[in-house]
Amino acid sequence: MSFCLFVYILAIKAQQFHLFSEEIKNEFPSVVYDFLERYLYEIDSLQNHNVNVNQKLHDDKVIFLTGKASTARKISEDALFSINKVDGKYYQVNWSDTLGTKILDLAFPMQYELLLGKSKNEIEKDFKATLLSYTKYTPKSCFAEGMVTQEDSCLMSIPITNYYVESLNTATFCSSAIDMKPTFSNKDNWHSAANLFQGCIEDIENYTLYVEQNLYGFKTISYSVPLLKWLAYCQSMKLKTYFAIEEEREDGLKALLIAQSQELGFNHMMSLIIPDNFVEKRNSVIKATLNAYIPTQNVKNLYQQYVNKPKKRI
Repeated sequence: MSFCLFVYILAIKAQQFHLFSEEIKNEFPSVVYDFLERYLYEIDSLQNHNVNVNQKLHDDKVIFLTGKASTARKISEDALFSINKVDGKYYQVNWSDTLGTKILDLAFPMQYELLLGKSKNEIEKDFKATLLSYTKYTPKSCFAEGMVTQEDSCLMSIPITNYYVESLNTATFCSSAIDMKPTFSNKDNWHSAANLFQGCIEDIENYTLYVEQNLYGFKTISYSVPLLKWLAYCQSMKLKTYFAIEEEREDGLKALLIAQSQELGFNHMMSLIIPDNFVEKRNSVIKATLNAYIPTQNVKNLYQQYVNKPKKRI
């Protein structure tokens, strides 16, 4: 590849088509829409530069079923758009005219490196900056479709889903059926911690997450971010959070959290140490060991290694 062509490719990566309104992007993780706008523009521009992109399409596993990248230039505002997940492994998207005739139809894998346009190394290293870019956090209701009373009289949301084991789940908790406020009390640290990390609690601006992040190549980096940024990121990316308390220690509660992106095919896994007094001390520092962007098909193995590791009571 010539130097001039390399510079040209870098330049077009910073540009994109504008195919979707912001309202449409909010209906789905905007990463997928941003990918389509960026990738179609890149392929179209390379072809206009007389570059054979067949190998790139093959490597990226992107298939045009109807039309080609330049067809995106012909899509009108009244074109009908649909997006479908197939077998949890890839997307198929298409635009059609008002008579239902397909204009552009393509399929691409649910692979976060492709969708984000970066290597795994870059994505991992950029994760702190990614978290800091998110600001909008709106506490959600602890009440789902219903509530069920547990043996300890606390109300638990239903339905819930779990991740491999029953204790690692999506549950949230209320202490009263009258006001349905989320449990957040020194007398019930376990349920309070679940509500905090499931995004149900208000006034969390002063909590800090101190992160030790494992990187590719057995490297680690450490940094601090407001807990609110993590929750805002999970909310905006529509991640599904599974949470479990594993043990009580002298330095606090030890918890496990898995944040799953069903749309982009990755998981974040955190081992957390939450101070005992985190409810009353709202400027607490919560320690986290993070493995970020684990491909969905790999997370079971990593999780199994984690649970099989001997636990040390302190």
